[in-house]
Amino acid sequence: MGEVSENVTANQTQIKRKRGGQKRNRNARKHGFYSGTLSPAQASQLWNITNLEGVDPEIAFIRVKLQSSLQHDPGNLRVIREASRLLVKLYSANYRLDPADRSYLKTVVENLLEIASLRHSASLHGLQI
Repeated sequence: MGEVSENVTANQTQIKRKRGGQKRNRNARKHGFYSGTLSPAQASQLWNITNLEGVDPEIAFIRVKLQSSLQHDPGNLRVIREASRLLVKLYSANYRLDPADRSYLKTVVENLLEIASLRHSASLHGLQI
C-alpha cells in the first residue's frame, strides 16, 4: 500500500500543462516562416528584391521567409496558408478589396504557392512536374 500512496503524491505534485505550445517554447522560431531573424544571405536577398526588383518590403519579407521555410520543409501546407493569408491581408488593406475579391485572391495565391512548393519538392527528388 506504500507504493500506491507514493504514486498518488507524485502525480498530485506535477503541474498540469495546458494544451498546445508552452510558454517560452521556441520550436517554431529556430528557422522557417516564424523565425524572427534573417540570416545574412536572407537579408541580402531581401535587399535585392526590394531595391533591384522594386517589390514592397513587406511582400519581399514574406517571399524570403516563405522560400526559406519551404526549403526546410517542402510541401508544408500550414506555411503556405499563412503566407497566402498575409499576402491577401496586405493587398486587401492597400487596395481596399471587397470580400469576394479577397476570397478569390486568397484562393489564387494559395494554389500558386502549393504548385510552386510541389515543383520545388519534386526537383529535390529529381522528378519533373
